[in-house]
Amino acid sequence: QVIAQLLAWIEANLDQPLTLDDIAAKSGYSKWHLQRLFKQLTGHILGTYARRRRLTAAARELRLTHTGVACIADKYQFDSQQTFTRCFKKQFGLPPAGYRRSADWSSHGMQPPLRMAEGPLPQGSIVTLPAMQLVGRTQRRSCTLGQMQHSKNELRQYVWNQVLQPEVAPPAVVYGLTSLEADNRQLDGQRMAYTLALADEQAEGEQILIEQGFTYQGQVEELPNFVDRLYDSAMPMMKAVRRPGQDIERFYPAQGEVCNARGTAIRCEYLIPIRRTSPPAAVL
Repeated sequence: QVIAQLLAWIEANLDQPLTLDDIAAKSGYSKWHLQRLFKQLTGHILGTYARRRRLTAAARELRLTHTGVACIADKYQFDSQQTFTRCFKKQFGLPPAGYRRSADWSSHGMQPPLRMAEGPLPQGSIVTLPAMQLVGRTQRRSCTLGQMQHSKNELRQYVWNQVLQPEVAPPAVVYGLTSLEADNRQLDGQRMAYTLALADEQAEGEQILIEQGFTYQGQVEELPNFVDRLYDSAMPMMKAVRRPGQDIERFYPAQGEVCNARGTAIRCEYLIPIRRTSPPAAVL
């Protein structure tokens, strides 16, 4: 229980001082006893884990915002940009600027957060979507990194309410497509677009590449937590490389799977665009 609480505290304070003395003071143990206990229960070295989680948070910020490298280094408590660059390259194999410019987003070097009480990771399978043309309605919103999943939830529910009419029979399949880009108006901001779309069977399709597919079943407001686990834990464990493209949610409204209200129980498929670096496999 102490270690679980400590892990949650570390996650909430990645941009604060996290020396062994700081962490030990929070836990109430001596740092020597705490390090032994942490290694025994998690298999990780406490100081190394905290540093790798900092760098993972910094990597996410590099990919998703326009914040400068020096500002990110300072935010995550590195004493200089040079120290940050050296540590970053050691963990991810690229300097920060090269990591930001890369078209693909490799999960190499990412340190998943340790969770003591959660169940097994979601398991994915390779899915090839057929060529199709989608038509739908898009809503956009600016948000910070910390607001991203909450904003997506709100956008999703808003668009569902706009598109699906109660007096009209629901379609068999609905696609929710999410795209993100750094917001030029604020350094640490994101511009999110969410499109609710149907397949237009009369239009000529375009090639849709390989996706990594996961199945979610639960309350609609818990879907963002599921997606967080996909990106911060499942994808790194699979050593997946995310290529450019949109995340795709696939729902089946005719079977009662709709997302227009909180508290709704849903089942959907969540598809993430990946570039496979090993021979194809039916299930990962």
